[in-house]
Amino acid sequence: MAEPVETPIGVVTAEHFRPGHVRHQVVVGPKFLYALFNPRDKMHSVSRAFMTFLRDGELPYRRLIVNDHIADEAATRLKKQASMNNAVSFLTTLDESSLYQFEAVPESVVIDAKETFIEWTDLGASFTDFVVAAHMDELDVDHVLTYDRHYDAFDVTTLPYRSQE
Repeated sequence: MAEPVETPIGVVTAEHFRPGHVRHQVVVGPKFLYALFNPRDKMHSVSRAFMTFLRDGELPYRRLIVNDHIADEAATRLKKQASMNNAVSFLTTLDESSLYQFEAVPESVVIDAKETFIEWTDLGASFTDFVVAAHMDELDVDHVLTYDRHYDAFDVTTLPYRSQE
């Protein structure tokens, strides 16, 4: 059993990332990836803890889903707010690792997301958030690794379960 990890949100264990029912796939959001590939980010240790728990077999996930909108936002944020080396490391890992599953977003999903984005004017979520949520619905995936509280407005389960309050 993996040891608990001290992080900015408190002690994190594998239980913080375990779904209520066994799912073997999870969408990895851009802010989670940004923190994973930027050691200076305050949530880096939380993202690393997830990867440690996953590697040690403590979690049921076998597919970490990333789509083109997620990859674009994470790589751009890494380039602009961390370094080009961080962005290259992320993109290289995405290409070379068998753990990450790249799923292109169909045009129909973008159209649905755009309609919802225009209708839900009171939600401060980005267009990427809407596309990711619509894509998750299309893929029948209900868990997303994220530190973005905007996903709470969608019909998805955010991981880790504890917020960074």
